[in-house]
Amino acid sequence: MARAQRRENERWPSAQPDDRWPAAGDEEQWIEPEPEERWQEPAPSRRRTGRLRVEIPPIVNPYAIVALVAALIGLFPVAIVFGFIAFSHPRGRVMAMFALLIGVAEVTAVAGLVLLSGDMLPDSWTRVGKTAATTSVAPPPVVPTTASPSTTNQSNLKKGASCTDGQVGQIGSATDGGTLICLLSSSGNYQWAGPYTVSTTVQQPGAKCDSTTAKTGRTADGRALVCESAGRSGTWVLWTE
Repeated sequence: MARAQRRENERWPSAQPDDRWPAAGDEEQWIEPEPEERWQEPAPSRRRTGRLRVEIPPIVNPYAIVALVAALIGLFPVAIVFGFIAFSHPRGRVMAMFALLIGVAEVTAVAGLVLLSGDMLPDSWTRVGKTAATTSVAPPPVVPTTASPSTTNQSNLKKGASCTDGQVGQIGSATDGGTLICLLSSSGNYQWAGPYTVSTTVQQPGAKCDSTTAKTGRTADGRALVCESAGRSGTWVLWTE
């Protein structure tokens, strides 16, 4: 019993009614505004923060740059294609226009060169054809024929008979078939002397000769020649005595 009384005495003292807040009247109560009267939510901005990607237009036009570089180095097909693609981009249209103009100029230059070369090729082919047609076949070389000894040699001559100075070295035939030559005799007269053995090979007076292989020869008009000088450094001279 003693414990129960002690617990009741140790409790918090109960508040008196006068210590409480006075109850608010109907006019003083907080009235929650209607949904229409609430603050309007701000419109969402285009720039989003956080992990979302911010869409910012690029500063340069890569297609226009590629088109201009290709036009400057001569790749006009690439310049024209990328130039047209660059017009779909909001920037770099002036650069794309310059690339297109350069590419069109290069196409025009190449087409002009092709047309000019096509006009020049038929002319060159025509000239080649005319040259081949007018070229004459060279005649075959004429083989020099060796003149045969003259057949006008006098025949039926008599050894020791006289002859003229115009017949010096002339070859003739004796009645017995021997070979006679009109030579200058020791008495100073021209007469038919012989018989001699004269080669039938035709030689030229003044030409070089080799006495070890041939000592005599004859001219084309039937006059006797002799290789004058010993050894291989001889010369063909008219046989006169």
